[in-house]
Amino acid sequence: APGSVETCRFFDAFVESGEDVTLPCGIFDLDGLRTWGAKRGWCPYFLARRAINHANILVFNYQYVLDPKVSKMVSRELENESIVVFDEAHNIDNVCVEALSVTIDSRALDRATRSLGRLQGEVNR
Repeated sequence: APGSVETCRFFDAFVESGEDVTLPCGIFDLDGLRTWGAKRGWCPYFLARRAINHANILVFNYQYVLDPKVSKMVSRELENESIVVFDEAHNIDNVCVEALSVTIDSRALDRATRSLGRLQGEVNR
């Protein structure tokens, strides 16, 4: 139709399948999900996101869970009872320190000190 936006046929087929479609029991990696979804004409990305909801155990590269940009998307799909196994976790301690570290320059410290001084003045009133 004129003015309509073309959409992805794989995503459309996936959405049309409905929320009730479940994967067969088994162990799936990304290639397995892609193959299984391709037989049905489904989007592998959204199939993987749905599979996360039903998995008992997930094996992730730890960066998927620790990177704030990625973890918001991935972790909200996890069930509370999910078991997550971190692959390649020998560097996880360094990555956690780096992810939770901030760099503060002297200007920011000066502003924070002034703000604390004003706050203390308000509290003491």
